[in-house]
Amino acid sequence: MGIVCSCIEGVRGRQRTAPAALREASVEGFAGVFEGLRPTALGVAPGRVEVLGNHTDYNEGYILSAAIDRYAVVAGRVGEGGTCRIASAAYPGDFVAFDPASPSKQDGNKSWANYVMGVVSELCKAGAAVGGFDAFIAADVPPGAGVSSSAAVEMATAKLLAQLFPATVGKLDDLTLVKMAKAAENNFVGMGCGILDQYTSGMSRAGSLLYLDCRTLGCDYVPFKGAQFVLVNSHAPHALVDGKYNELREHCFSAASAFANATGNAITHLRDVGKDLFEAHQDKLNDKQRVVARHVVLENDRVQQAIGAVRAGDLPKLGTLMSQSHSSSRDDFGNSCPELNELQACAEGIDGLLGSRLMGGGFGGSTISLVEEGKTTEVAEELCKRYKEKTGIQATSLVCALGDGAFAEVLV
Repeated sequence: MGIVCSCIEGVRGRQRTAPAALREASVEGFAGVFEGLRPTALGVAPGRVEVLGNHTDYNEGYILSAAIDRYAVVAGRVGEGGTCRIASAAYPGDFVAFDPASPSKQDGNKSWANYVMGVVSELCKAGAAVGGFDAFIAADVPPGAGVSSSAAVEMATAKLLAQLFPATVGKLDDLTLVKMAKAAENNFVGMGCGILDQYTSGMSRAGSLLYLDCRTLGCDYVPFKGAQFVLVNSHAPHALVDGKYNELREHCFSAASAFANATGNAITHLRDVGKDLFEAHQDKLNDKQRVVARHVVLENDRVQQAIGAVRAGDLPKLGTLMSQSHSSSRDDFGNSCPELNELQACAEGIDGLLGSRLMGGGFGGSTISLVEEGKTTEVAEELCKRYKEKTGIQATSLVCALGDGAFAEVLV
């Protein structure tokens, strides 16, 4: 089912400012690195949670997600010459310098710079010229937790550059900036992600879930109240650019091709495969194609059910769908890990916890749990306690409020 994009204009027209601590850290950090100069603008973008829609984005399916109140802030100003210089509070020391017309991918302890350089590269390829600039990154989006700290940096960079270069980047609309940030991750960083992370970071609205159709790129807002999301980091290693993510992606594409060959239908992605068609033709797939396809087909259906549940205020139903999603990731899709499975199992039976699942790419990172309002502290403490008893690992928790999407702030 397609949806009309009602969200692009949704957060414009309101004056928004960066969180005070991050504004101060980015401005003072900038001055410390760049000879006492002061930035003229900030790009601000949130991390995100994926409520449902696991690995559905590159299958052109459906997603239910939200931005969270944790941000990347990129402070910047136009440079004196044609060189770009970028630095990060997370990697103190020297800055990384590059030519915006021909950035070279970094590795090792400078690989963080690729998320900025990739956005510059994609903008220049698209004809939106970027000149020299200086920039400094400060963030409180926890890295490696599955909340897409990388997309937050990419979208904050895009918003900053739109402010610094209004005659070129500034003429691009929000959706185009989202596409540029995604292309940076795909083409420069080298991770074949779909559009979930950048779109959610760029387009969300405080107090609502974002319902995204990844084929049409239409979206809608779903008001959300009565519960909160608690993230618990398993502290299992979470690295997606090691081939596992891209391998699953290829299995999905080959499964879609197998369905097209079996049916003669114009099937380009698993979005085109419904439950009935899957049941009728699953025997034409090999074992790996079958299990990844079953996950994506049923996950798309879970998203559709969840929309109705949230609109009806049926939060227990949403929680049940989230737990079913984890079982599907664990048993079919294969993107969970022992730590995430243990963490999700520990969530069962905790008073006030309505459902729990892994979040994001998987293979480590965090679970997301739906928790009744007023019970988040007790639930988080109990879940971390159970997990440590089972694994010996001290998990960390984060209670999230739903935040707005990316924006720029002019400094005076």
